[in-house]
Amino acid sequence: MKTKRLKKSKRDSPAEVTQSVRILPISSCGEGAVSTDQPLHWSSNGVRIRTAHRCGSTAYLRTTVSSSKLRSDKIDAALQLIAQKGVKRVFTSAIGPREQLFFRDIGFRLHEELVLLSNDFSVPVPKPTHPTRRALRSDRPQILDIDTSAFPQFWQFDEPALSEAIKATPRSRFRVNAEPSPHGFAITGRSGRQGFLQRLAVHPAHQGKGLGRSLATDALGWLQKRHVNEVLVNTQITNLTALELYESIGFTRRSDGLAVLRWDAGE
Repeated sequence: MKTKRLKKSKRDSPAEVTQSVRILPISSCGEGAVSTDQPLHWSSNGVRIRTAHRCGSTAYLRTTVSSSKLRSDKIDAALQLIAQKGVKRVFTSAIGPREQLFFRDIGFRLHEELVLLSNDFSVPVPKPTHPTRRALRSDRPQILDIDTSAFPQFWQFDEPALSEAIKATPRSRFRVNAEPSPHGFAITGRSGRQGFLQRLAVHPAHQGKGLGRSLATDALGWLQKRHVNEVLVNTQITNLTALELYESIGFTRRSDGLAVLRWDAGE
């Protein structure tokens, strides 16, 4: 799964850094409308909260500091405040074990577990078999269509989430396949010597042709040239196609997996 521009501190483990830049999921509402003309954006006390572009009763939370600096009373007060404004549920970004403990203690529960994988370049990076090019702003409508087609509803990006993914790290690379029109895209991030494959998607009608593999290996090549030591990516446990792809290009599963947690108002 997953945002701020985060520099890794000496006290932050790779998993903590990973969850801090993970992109927030966007889901559709599925219930009575809550106005999104003025989406809620709230940032204080170590967290940032925003409502979904398409559903004001759903909000997404990500941390902006390490879990040791979060205060449960402040976060709980923020949750009660946004509940008064019509928010009925809040989802965290994909967070590591330490932060999961913090948020469970204030009433969050598991929504979905994710697999965290890393690549330390100990295996040679394969060469892309399909050319890629820089994604243009004019490509974005088609990129969002690819994303909607490739992911379950909960994980689909809208325009604000796509923009967050691109800006999640101090340096990023946004590529599409170089065929006449985009059928797949990848967003890659870099913060110092840490790399992130933030998003990889191929339209289902064009899967199985090597586009995803080429986009992923292009990302790895870009990061390796910039002397990144490790690349992290996460995906759903049930996404066997993605897991097979990542493992085939040098990623290995880590024991410290990530999870998205959920808080429901009134519970």
